[in-house]
Amino acid sequence: MRLSGVRVVLAAVQVALSVRAQTWEWDSTLALPGCENLAVAYPYLFAFSYNRALARSDTSVQGVLYYWNGTQEVPFLKDITPPGRWHPFELAYRAPYLWFSHGAKDIPTEVWRFRWNGASLEAPQRWVHPGFVSLQAIWPLDSVRFMVANDRSHRARWRLVAGFLVRRVRSNLMYCEGDTCIKVADGIPYASSLAYFPEEGEWWVSVAFRKAIWVYQEVEGPRRLVFTRRIRLPGHPDNLAVISPNRVWVVCHPSMTRWARSLAFGSEADRWMIVEVTREGAGTYTTRILYRSKAGYPTASVARPVGPYIYVGSYAAPYLLRLKGGDTQIAPAP
Repeated sequence: MRLSGVRVVLAAVQVALSVRAQTWEWDSTLALPGCENLAVAYPYLFAFSYNRALARSDTSVQGVLYYWNGTQEVPFLKDITPPGRWHPFELAYRAPYLWFSHGAKDIPTEVWRFRWNGASLEAPQRWVHPGFVSLQAIWPLDSVRFMVANDRSHRARWRLVAGFLVRRVRSNLMYCEGDTCIKVADGIPYASSLAYFPEEGEWWVSVAFRKAIWVYQEVEGPRRLVFTRRIRLPGHPDNLAVISPNRVWVVCHPSMTRWARSLAFGSEADRWMIVEVTREGAGTYTTRILYRSKAGYPTASVARPVGPYIYVGSYAAPYLLRLKGGDTQIAPAP
């Protein structure tokens, strides 16, 4: 295990945002070259930083896993990267395990689980399956059961999004118990994230090509899912963050063309929003835009609140943004 630390000095960026009668503003920016997702073990955060643009020309580039207290004004980032050469994508934490997907050729085809002892990662466990083609999301249910969103094509994510006009991209959901995996949903026009609500037995899937969240209902637990409804969104969604048992946040992009150009070619023309989706009961849902981005920070992937801050990671752009406001914290995984 490697363990090193660096005190990070954060530069203020002033942008106003109103959320629930509170005033939010950009508090800082942190230079991390690409954060596909952020995992929360409150008050701590995990982020895999990986420069995919550089990795295309330099095969020695690998991902670096950081860990820090997300509530601190000036966080102390620790390098806790496990031994190996990592090309990570999704991150998920369910105590005491940290999960992520990885692929040796920058296409995630493996699921990894490490036990987190509070200072480092130990006891690695690896899962592979013939059906794992390009894993886009993972949701752990316990130490050996998990759901993955899996793209059926053989393309890296940035190529997938850049080719969105083909309209033939389809994802499936696979439920796994240890080494046994079964397909429980199919035909999803690019599933980019998952969220699970155990009390309702609902799985929410952000569907990037449809400006919507698709809702699936468990019939016999996670082994059998039935599509029930679509929740319309004001943009193309990326990663979901569960805020409470009836509320999620999702980063949405109004223009697929600008988002694709940003992912594929580094364009800064992309804009994005933080959208809140709330279940109101009786099969009704409401959505509202919490924040609209400004210029210079494209390709946002996820927004996760921790204490008085909201951290916004980007899949491809070299930054981690932070908003400052009231005391909002993400709900623990059910």
